[in-house]
Amino acid sequence: MRLYVLIAPILLTTFVFWSAFAACIDGPSFESQPTARIIVQWDPLACGAPHRIAVELEDEDGAPLSSSVPCALGALSIQAPHYGVYLGRVYAWTAGEPIRSITPVRLYVDEPIVRWLVATPE
Repeated sequence: MRLYVLIAPILLTTFVFWSAFAACIDGPSFESQPTARIIVQWDPLACGAPHRIAVELEDEDGAPLSSSVPCALGALSIQAPHYGVYLGRVYAWTAGEPIRSITPVRLYVDEPIVRWLVATPE
């Protein structure tokens, strides 16, 4: 009986300790991962005055994808949830000013990584 009194608290403490850590284990994510990555590139030396480049795309169902970065970076990346045709626009903008250099685009995403070279919007 004495042995049980000595071992029971140790076993209980060990169980509680490892149960706390088991709650922190990261399980697999069941959310769908992006299927493709679109890498949009332009010539950063042709940027001129500081501004941002924005890319706005929509898939056939109307789900929007967009991203913007400073022009001087020369590239941006967008995660596409599936393959298919994306319609949208590429343009330049500066805070507090109207957008400019709007170029309508059509992009076919048919592989895991799509590199897309566009003219530098100014």
